[in-house]
Amino acid sequence: MTMLRILTGFFSLLLLSCLDSPALAADKFCPQRETILAFSDIVLADTAGLPPAVTDKYGAEAAYLKIRYTPLADQETRDLLSTLLQRNLKAVAVNDLVAAWYIHSMGYKRLRDALGVEEFDRTVSYLGISGIRALLLQEGGADILMKRFAVVPFHTAIEMNSAFNNGHGVVTASIIDQPDEFKEKIVQAADAHGLPVIAGYVAASENNPRAWDAFVARGTSTESPGLMRMRANFVRAVVGHPKLDRAPNERDTHYDMLMARALQPEESFLSHLYVLTDLDAEPIDPIAQKLTQQIRSGAIRRNGTMDAGWLFGYREAIDVFGQSKLVPALQKRTYYGRRYVRSSDALTIQDVIDRMLAVEALQPYVTGKIDAVPPLPDDVSDKMRADWPRWTEMAGKVRNGGASPILAADPATFGIVTELLFAKADQEALRAFVRRAPTGEARISVANDFAIRLDRACASYLYYPTEAGTLDGQSIFKFDTE
Repeated sequence: MTMLRILTGFFSLLLLSCLDSPALAADKFCPQRETILAFSDIVLADTAGLPPAVTDKYGAEAAYLKIRYTPLADQETRDLLSTLLQRNLKAVAVNDLVAAWYIHSMGYKRLRDALGVEEFDRTVSYLGISGIRALLLQEGGADILMKRFAVVPFHTAIEMNSAFNNGHGVVTASIIDQPDEFKEKIVQAADAHGLPVIAGYVAASENNPRAWDAFVARGTSTESPGLMRMRANFVRAVVGHPKLDRAPNERDTHYDMLMARALQPEESFLSHLYVLTDLDAEPIDPIAQKLTQQIRSGAIRRNGTMDAGWLFGYREAIDVFGQSKLVPALQKRTYYGRRYVRSSDALTIQDVIDRMLAVEALQPYVTGKIDAVPPLPDDVSDKMRADWPRWTEMAGKVRNGGASPILAADPATFGIVTELLFAKADQEALRAFVRRAPTGEARISVANDFAIRLDRACASYLYYPTEAGTLDGQSIFKFDTE
């Protein structure tokens, strides 16, 4: 039986039950709240009736934000999750959201009683990162999870190019923001059930670096010292600990890049630089060191959006590699993140950078801080150079309040106008423009994107420490944070 069949069957049954659970308080009345909820509603409404290829990509974050920002009654939340689950049967993120909400709200003991031990155990084996977090945060949850993982190894349904795409990595990532006393309980539970790799990963994530030494001294791991050090260094980099010395024949882990990636909000630009075969990876560590300094100094907000970190990394990379070498390399790498309206052409990393540079240049103009249209930024690609007249034309319309709904008919122009309205911080105009846009994936994509971005300016429910280094673009749905 696959994970999706288990979770879908389990939670479809559960959502129809009459089990009660407490509603979450929602008191974050920031200026962005109205737009976050409006865009979440668009995503949830517009995905109805669309093909699975579209619906499976959207809905989880929108539903999560609606639950967190709205004081929904218990039955309203169950109805929302039931509708979402029935519409998104194969969406891993939706199943993860539903699991996390029920485990947090009702407690695993009541769920086990409702399901029976056998069905509950099968479900635990296939929990996602949010469900794992919700279970571990409950008294006795660590023992339940480790006992099951000792019998059935962790299985992930998400393809991640990450050291955290496995049982030990996901467990560690799910509670990486917790205090050492809590993490030590996870270490002890993992050791007790013969799971030394999980124990080692979590021990390496503790704020006290000596926790790793204590784990090694216990001698519970049968792995080679080199493999243990390599695993530990991935985790230590994420939490900012000094690097463990490696033997001469051990592979370097580009520690500075790993540290900077963990501090970067949302998604990491340096990760893309690192994997590009056209570029030498060695100079990336000095870029990473500078990015780390920027974030730790507060010049780049750690819980903000990814834009500032990406532009800083891009400009540093131009200084190192040169624009003539960097831009073609970035144009070969596809961007798979949740940002931006997609057209018939694949969106590349350079396309993302171009949009960020264009918005940065035009923001003073659309907000009225300068009177003249700014010149084309120097560091953009030839593709953006060709499209710059359209960007400046749309900037003039946004500045003067003349963004007609007709402009939303073309997906590319729709994307440009919404970016500039967002940069102008005119939420009322942004809401109106998106609401009047044609229904379809372009509108869903924009509404989903900006709901997530605006959350970063309000309660930051979707922010997670180390997210770019451990989550690899997925979301973790937390119901234990204020």
